[in-house]
Amino acid sequence: MKSYLGAMVAALVLYLVWDNFLAGVLVGPVLSAIPGMQAEYSKLWETVGDVCATAILAGVYVRVRGVFGIGLKGGAMYGFYAGVLINFPTWLFMVVYAGWPYGTTWILTIVGILVTTVAGALMGVTYKALGGTTPA
Repeated sequence: MKSYLGAMVAALVLYLVWDNFLAGVLVGPVLSAIPGMQAEYSKLWETVGDVCATAILAGVYVRVRGVFGIGLKGGAMYGFYAGVLINFPTWLFMVVYAGWPYGTTWILTIVGILVTTVAGALMGVTYKALGGTTPA
């Protein structure tokens, strides 16, 4: 349990830093091209969403770590696959359903995959450092 919580906190810190400091600077101009994008949003619900997302992301990692391995490489590989599974359909849906610009959603897809890959790497390293093991 300690390894799971540590992995979750590591990913949570990354997502909070991303959402609160880096995303606006790095992809803010891309987001401004989206019709009807609302600049004001609830930081509370963004944080609740980050906590829920990292709890699920870390929970799935703990369940499938035997496939990917623990540590930097295994965590990054898990993060990459999770990022593809999460971001590709999400942003494709926003093109089809909400009419978001096609190029913008590709940028968000690639950035999302990169951020999730880093989150996975952090989870793998933290999980291993806290004594987590790979199932036999």
